[in-house]
Amino acid sequence: MGVLLAPLAIDWSDVFLDIVLPKTDRTVGIQWAVLGPIWLLLLGYSWTQDRDIKHFIWGIVVITFAWFLARMIH
Repeated sequence: MGVLLAPLAIDWSDVFLDIVLPKTDRTVGIQWAVLGPIWLLLLGYSWTQDRDIKHFIWGIVVITFAWFLARMIH
C-alpha cells in the first residue's frame, strides 16, 4: 500500500520554487517554449483590438519577457 502512495509524497513547495526561480537552464527553456507561442498568439490577437487593449496586452508581454530575461542571468 505504501508503494502506491509514494508518488503523492512530493514536496510541492520545491516544485513551485523551481518554477518561479529555476535551478537549471532546462526549466527556463521549457518556460520559454511554453510562453513563446502564447506571447505570439496574444500579440496577434491584440493587432485587431483598439489602442488601449493593444497597449495593455503588449505591456503584459513585455513585462513577462523582461522577467524571463532577468531570471536567465542566474
